[in-house]
Amino acid sequence: MRVTELQTFGVLTNNLARARARALEFQQQVSTGKLVRQPSDDPSAFNHIALDKASLAVIEQRERNIVFGQTRLDLSDKTLSQAMASLSRVQQLAVQFRSDTNGAVERTIGAKEVRQLFAQLQQSANTELNDQRIFTGTSTHGRVTGLAMTIPATLTNGSNDTLIVAVDGTTSGTIDLTSGTESLTGPQLAARVQSRINADTALVNAGKSVTVTLEMDHLVIASDSNGLQSAVRITGGLARNTLGLAGGSETTGGAPFALTATVASTVGNTGGALAGHGRVVDDNTATLDDYLIRFTSATAYDVLNVTVPVTATRGSSNAGGVGVRDAGMVNAAALTLHDYQIQFTSATQYSVIDQTTSTTLSSGNTYVSGEAISFAGLRVVLANGQQGGPQTGDAFSISLSPRNVLTNQTYASGSEISFDGVRVTLSNGTGAPASGDLFSIVSGLQYQGDAGVHAIEVGTDQTVPTNVAGDRAFTAGGVDIFSGVKQLISALRGNDGLGISDALGDLNRGVSQIAAVQGEVGATSNRLTTSAAQLEETKGFFLRSLSETEDVDLAKAISDLTLQQFAIEAASRTLSKVFENSLLNYL
Repeated sequence: MRVTELQTFGVLTNNLARARARALEFQQQVSTGKLVRQPSDDPSAFNHIALDKASLAVIEQRERNIVFGQTRLDLSDKTLSQAMASLSRVQQLAVQFRSDTNGAVERTIGAKEVRQLFAQLQQSANTELNDQRIFTGTSTHGRVTGLAMTIPATLTNGSNDTLIVAVDGTTSGTIDLTSGTESLTGPQLAARVQSRINADTALVNAGKSVTVTLEMDHLVIASDSNGLQSAVRITGGLARNTLGLAGGSETTGGAPFALTATVASTVGNTGGALAGHGRVVDDNTATLDDYLIRFTSATAYDVLNVTVPVTATRGSSNAGGVGVRDAGMVNAAALTLHDYQIQFTSATQYSVIDQTTSTTLSSGNTYVSGEAISFAGLRVVLANGQQGGPQTGDAFSISLSPRNVLTNQTYASGSEISFDGVRVTLSNGTGAPASGDLFSIVSGLQYQGDAGVHAIEVGTDQTVPTNVAGDRAFTAGGVDIFSGVKQLISALRGNDGLGISDALGDLNRGVSQIAAVQGEVGATSNRLTTSAAQLEETKGFFLRSLSETEDVDLAKAISDLTLQQFAIEAASRTLSKVFENSLLNYL
């Protein structure tokens, strides 16, 4: 068989090309360290590699989840520790100033420090991580919180069945709650108010809606939007009094723990003015004191701070041994600013007299030494002394002298009244206010986050929550810590020893409450640590599997590359020699 020079050159050229291709493949293996880089290298192995890489991607994402979750939990733990430290200091001050060796001046000074500690607690409760509040749940909603109302509530068409509501700045039309006469239970009432508000054309067109709930004995109407612009306000309607919405408080969704100012008309008002919702517009100037707006005429009013000491004076002609142990203001919304007298009608019974109106509030009351006597928002504690108990005819005068905040202000229906970081609106309802009418403003703090859970995936069908609901830690875990601290501030400013003791009891329970939540945070953090270790072990398994399938034996690859380079050199020389002896070279 004849072998031509063309065939010889073809064979040698092909061999050289294959050798160079093999050399290039070995060179890529050495440079990348990978044996399988594309499906054509090894289809079966490439599929295995793809599955391993997908598993590794899931594991790495879960590890990132855990890192973020640990960060959130670590911050929660640190914040709760700070709150615990602040609360412990409040406890120390309560114990210190509970002693009768402290007077009104010392206790007022102590109240200033407790007010700052309250601010620290609020700041801790509102702590953020990456623009998310760590104790909020998933969102915060502005809301209106109404006053206590009678349940069931009766709504009558044309009488007390309408509302006008502003949601996130959009005002509804007149909302009709019934077409007849209905007596509704609390849940029924909340559902009715919610459905009718959310059916209003103006609100629907603006994309606004609310959620209405009944909390104990009052309605809460919350905007469904989230954040600082989230707000609700009742601006009119005939149902305001029936639903407890002539007064109450208003907040935005700017923070989960927000200061509030609850406005209410006091019992005995004879004018027709209605209260709007109180709101705190400046946390830094809000005092946490309670106030009264007192009308001196239909067109003038004063604003009075009633978080002050109560004066309880023993009658100069008393023959018994009873003395005043303590006195304080306990309910600003029930104050009348009248003067009172406790008169003993026997050694075991007493009456309470309103000296301003010359009326008897109560009579035939049984006297117990050291037991509190409460009336008209005030509390007095009388106790037997070394000379024995009371005698018939003994009397004690009780009065409260509020501090003037604003005096002789001109009233205009619907205008805002601002003082000490608080803003209130009063307006004429059935008529103008009357001289002597009172409106209370009680400060406080409420939680307005939700129960949403920030959960992370740590395994297949396995998630772990990385947040705790702030209300459980601070307000709803059995004791309202902020309410307890506020009570202590009021008691210190009011020189009320019994109030200090009452507040201290709440504070002691509050420490245990925070500690319990902090324990949950620690347990969850430990679980994440364990999950991270398990993921790291699984990740190691897949990395080894991937390496065994994908990675090249570097020593072998270098050896193969070297041999292939020798083969290229030999093929090149052979091809060169054949060319030298070919007819083509001679031609």
